[in-house]
Amino acid sequence: MAGQRTRISRMAIINGEPLIKELDEFTPPEVKKTMQETRGGSFIPGEIMVGLEKMTAKYKIKGANQALLSAFGLADGEMCQVNVNESHQDEDGNHFAIKYSITGEITGVTEAASKMGELPDHEIEMTVSAYKKTEAGKTLYEIDRNAQILNLGNGDLLAAHRRNVGLP
Repeated sequence: MAGQRTRISRMAIINGEPLIKELDEFTPPEVKKTMQETRGGSFIPGEIMVGLEKMTAKYKIKGANQALLSAFGLADGEMCQVNVNESHQDEDGNHFAIKYSITGEITGVTEAASKMGELPDHEIEMTVSAYKKTEAGKTLYEIDRNAQILNLGNGDLLAAHRRNVGLP
């Protein structure tokens, strides 16, 4: 067993703006199934997945510049692209490349209280329409609301349904 991992390095690109030292915190989208109870003629009820819950992501940026903050004012329908790449290492010295690709709309920018002697920071929140997470090139999640793709690590669950309605 490899043991615990530690994050060694991280960088992000938000709408073309590279961030290395400025990205203080990153909260990736929570992938959570929406379940509905089933019963029908059954004595014992069950549950079936009927979709996913809405996904959001958060970023805490130290010293955000005007170019980065302007992503909040994108035109209606224009999406913000965020890529976060991380390098992890486990207790045995194995290295792992983790990549997050998130597409969505910035829904909020919160500026922290201003204090002398402290770096200014902003928390950026976004609603997510597409999310892909890979580890060492293997897909852990690929979810795209507009393209109707739902891969939770074991293949696209919607591929057959897209074909059934004539979509690629």
